[in-house]
Amino acid sequence: MKNYFLLTTIALLWVMLSIPAHTQAQDCNSYMLLTENAEYEILSYNQRNKLTGRVLYKVTDVRNDGDKSEATVHTQMYDEKGKMANEGSYQVGCENGSIWVDMRSLMNPGMMEAYKNMEIKMEGDHMDYPASLSPGQQLKDGSFTINVIDKGSGQNMSTITMQVTGRTVGQKESLEVPAGTYEGYKINQDMEVQTRAMGLKMPGTRMQTVEWFVPGTGWVKTETYRNGKLMAYSVLNKINK
Repeated sequence: MKNYFLLTTIALLWVMLSIPAHTQAQDCNSYMLLTENAEYEILSYNQRNKLTGRVLYKVTDVRNDGDKSEATVHTQMYDEKGKMANEGSYQVGCENGSIWVDMRSLMNPGMMEAYKNMEIKMEGDHMDYPASLSPGQQLKDGSFTINVIDKGSGQNMSTITMQVTGRTVGQKESLEVPAGTYEGYKINQDMEVQTRAMGLKMPGTRMQTVEWFVPGTGWVKTETYRNGKLMAYSVLNKINK
């Protein structure tokens, strides 16, 4: 279950993004996830092609200020049996045609269930995606940290840190998913999750992900690997503007 939530969290991170249709696009209103009432549905599978869940996203609020825009995206996560497991809201934004995601808002609530009686503090970077992508381009790394604190004593009980590195843009590829056939950029990156509990460092989790982004539409597929083996993947099932 822990691995399921971790892999789903990674999928959530990338589905929140969208890339503009052309290099001159400075109008943030052209982004799908900065469009009022835009909706996505994502299906997640394990390495044996078994459905492990689905996630529904809906833009519930868009705020524009000059060349800047921000949006609230409401998320509903369902398990493989169709039962809603979690829901929440996340922030995305755009400035001068480039998308950002606040990594602090992307932690899956299911991972935090064990800490519901604790105080949670998060801090981290924005994950930035520039207004244009090209093969060989290196994208900015990102990280965020979660501190779990006992409310009574104020003691730090656990610290979780995620590092995203080596973000490299590959060639454009044709990709068929349930929502349709798209031309998307292939993006590779490495991820590492480290946990300290009561000051003790636990074994870390290292993964590699491959994503496909479609200009003007956004994320359509992601694959998660560990030690070169496919662990899970997610695909865009539906999209409504």
